[in-house]
Amino acid sequence: MRRSRAIKILIILVMLVALGPPLAATYIAQQQGLETEFSRALGYARVVVDRSDRAVEQMRVANEILFLEYSENPGDPCSDAMLLQMQELGVSMEFMKVAGAVRDDRLICSTLGQHGEGLDLGPADLVTPDGTALRYLSPLPSDMEVPYVSLERFGFIAMAHRTQAVDLVVDLDGVLFGTFDATTNEIRTSNQPINESWIVSTQDLTEAAFVDGEYIVAVVRSDNIRFTGAVAAIPIRYLNERVREFLLLLLPLSIVAGIAFSFAVIYLARQQSSLATQIRMGLKREEFYLVYQPVVDINTGQWLGAEALLRWRRKDGEIVYPDAFIPIAEQTGQITSLTERVIHLVEHDMGAFLTAVPDFFVTINLSARDLQSDAALDLLLDFKKRTGAISGQITVELTERMLIDPERAARVVHMLRSRGIHVAIDDFGTGYSSLSYLETIPFDALKIDRLFVEAIDKEAATSLVVLHIIEMAKTLGLKIVAEGVETEEQARYLRKRGVDFAQGWLYAKPMAPERLIQQFAMSGDHPPAQRQT
Repeated sequence: MRRSRAIKILIILVMLVALGPPLAATYIAQQQGLETEFSRALGYARVVVDRSDRAVEQMRVANEILFLEYSENPGDPCSDAMLLQMQELGVSMEFMKVAGAVRDDRLICSTLGQHGEGLDLGPADLVTPDGTALRYLSPLPSDMEVPYVSLERFGFIAMAHRTQAVDLVVDLDGVLFGTFDATTNEIRTSNQPINESWIVSTQDLTEAAFVDGEYIVAVVRSDNIRFTGAVAAIPIRYLNERVREFLLLLLPLSIVAGIAFSFAVIYLARQQSSLATQIRMGLKREEFYLVYQPVVDINTGQWLGAEALLRWRRKDGEIVYPDAFIPIAEQTGQITSLTERVIHLVEHDMGAFLTAVPDFFVTINLSARDLQSDAALDLLLDFKKRTGAISGQITVELTERMLIDPERAARVVHMLRSRGIHVAIDDFGTGYSSLSYLETIPFDALKIDRLFVEAIDKEAATSLVVLHIIEMAKTLGLKIVAEGVETEEQARYLRKRGVDFAQGWLYAKPMAPERLIQQFAMSGDHPPAQRQT
């Protein structure tokens, strides 16, 4: 049943991994396509705004030039000299085509010559605070069917072709261009009908790009002329083409990636499954064994105890270290079997020794599952009873990262300590909620992780953490054990700050139980630490 469920989960995972890259490629292609077309539409709209602004600026400059000319030579605004100036302006400017003089809303003369009684221009559509009159439809005698936009000031007028801003040649068919009055949102000119809701919906924005039905729409309002705005709309089919282009680039790679990831997941799953099976077989074949690393008095160097470390020698002689098999054992629920094996091995290796040397202790690492398992805890208590170990001769180590149920952990720790088994918190500072654990769970000792001990020599920022951990442990009355001590400088630093115990290669490497007992017996007492080479 469990295997069937695992296979189903694996199939789902492989499908997700296989489909993930193509789906991601599709999403990326759509986003890239949108970004590209938004950018293109905004670019078109900016060009329209720029052309409109330049036309307005040229008309303004033409009015000022005519006014200055007239101010220097007052008299008839339609004199030959003034007409010549108007003609020169019409020829020299890109967008401004006609300049003239106005009296009572009538064009009396212009670049095109005298206009007799004058051409009726009608009232202005907009008069700005500085007195400039703007007309959106200003007819000319030579081109009555095509109105012009005009600016009138100081009695002179300048005109530009009404559609010049939207008269663009682009490499796409069906693109809409338009200009509008940014103060009223009224459309002025367009090459085709423009949806006014595009302008209204973006009235608070200087620039905006969005999809609306069959178009990619961009709306831009001028930064220079407050009543100028532009719209550009690209048919949606160009977005679809762009997405297809990106997909042609991304999809093959994503399919290959999906297949590769799928094989990788299957391979890793098979490896894990294979390793889990090998752990089970290793337990049956009794391939697991223990080595012991001495724990020393940091002040005298005497061996006071040892930590039991699990190793795995496979049938072919290969040594497998815990980092490789412990995570798999935890995932597959075999960790409790390993812990039971460790307890049996400790009793086999060290039971008689602990009975003979009552002031020597051994530490055993427990897992999160062990806290939920009565079997492992019962084995510990039976082990203590059979060996006659006194209080403190057996210590168990718990990591803060495995205390996922603090209430249960507190009950277990209380029970163990009431039976004379000490409890230490291991790898302190590498997990989370450390302080709350120390305050609520009655530990006997705290182990400083090697990560922080290594930082002592490096003057790293994490070296400051060691000081805080030591002070915290002292405040709570805990014994302190430093792991991974490898240099005299580290030992001196820790000794000076009141650390009680240490273990690491400076004192002794992990060793077989026979060697540990032999060296202890040869010393006649607790052997002093010796530098390892």
